[in-house]
Amino acid sequence: MKIIIIILFFSVTSFGQKSYIVTAKSGLIIRNKPDINASKIGKLNFEENVFITKITTGAAFTAENINGYWVKIKAKNGKEGYVFNGFLKPFAKHSIIYSTHRRDNGSHQELKATINNKETVLISFKDQRCFDILEIQDYNNDGYEEVLIETNACGGNCCGNSVLVFSYDGNTFIETEEVGYDFDGIDLHYDRNNVRLIVVDDQNIGAGNTTLCGDEKKAYIFENNKLEVARIEADNMITAITEVRSSDFIKLESEITTKITINYDLDNNGIDDKIIASYWERWGILHNCKIIFNNETLDIEAAIGSPKRIGILESKTNNVNDLVIECDTILKWNGTTYK
Repeated sequence: MKIIIIILFFSVTSFGQKSYIVTAKSGLIIRNKPDINASKIGKLNFEENVFITKITTGAAFTAENINGYWVKIKAKNGKEGYVFNGFLKPFAKHSIIYSTHRRDNGSHQELKATINNKETVLISFKDQRCFDILEIQDYNNDGYEEVLIETNACGGNCCGNSVLVFSYDGNTFIETEEVGYDFDGIDLHYDRNNVRLIVVDDQNIGAGNTTLCGDEKKAYIFENNKLEVARIEADNMITAITEVRSSDFIKLESEITTKITINYDLDNNGIDDKIIASYWERWGILHNCKIIFNNETLDIEAAIGSPKRIGILESKTNNVNDLVIECDTILKWNGTTYK
C-alpha cells in the first residue's frame, strides 16, 4: 500500500498555438477517438510538427513503458485526430546541441553544450562523473531545450542513481541539484496537462542501511530552473503480530552469521513453526531466510527473497497466518507453500 501525496503548483498552460514534435521514430498513429481500439485515420512522421488543440480527461495508459494521455492534435496539412502524448515533445525555437565525450579507457565523461557556435563545458573530466543523457526537451516552454542527466556510480553497484537538469536562460547554463537515489531506473511520463514528469525513487539501500519503509517515489517537474516535487508515493507499513527485521541484528550487535528465530504456530495445530533469518551487512538486509512449517523446510526463497522484514499477520488464508515482507507485500498460504 502506498500513500500518495500530490503537491499542486503547476502553471496553467495554453495549447492553442503551441507546437510539438513527434518523437516516435516509426511514426505516430492518429485515431478518430481517444481510444487504443479506435479507427486509424492517419499517421504522423518522425519529427513532424503538430499543434495540440485539446487535452483529454480519460485515464492514463502506458505505451512502451511511457505513461501518458490522449491529446487531440492538428497537423500542418489540416489533419485532426487523437494521438498518445508520450511520443510528443515541445518544439524549441533555439537549437542547443548537447554531447558527451569519454576519454580512451576511462569511465569519467564530459558534457558539452553548443549554441550559436559557442561551446560550453557543463561537466568536465576533472569533475570525475559518470552519467547518461536521458532526454533533451524544452521542459519550461521557453524556447530552449534542457538536458536531463542520470548520474551513476561509474560501473559499481554501491550507490543509487540520481538525476539533474542543465538549462539555458538565454545567457548562461544553470545546473539543478541532483535528486533521487534510484536502483530501478528513471521513468519519464506526462501528466494530464502535457507536463513532463520525471519519476525517481529514493531507496534506502546500501551498506548497513536497515531503514524500513522509508522509500519514496517522487515525480518531479522542471520549474523555475529547479526540479520541484509534484507527487510523492510513500510506503505504508502493515502492522504484524510479530516480526524479524534486519535492524534487530544491529541492536544485538550480532555477527553476520548469527540467526534470529521466530517461533509461532502458523496453522494453530499445536506445533510451533519457525521463521529463521540471518543478516547481510553489505546491503542491510535479511539473508538465508527459512520457514520451517510442521517440521518441514519450505522452498520459499523466490517468494521472500532478501527483505528487511518478515512478519506474521493476524489475517489467515486456508487457516494459516498470512506473512508480510518489507512494508506491505503479503504472502498467502495456498495449501502447499506461501505465494
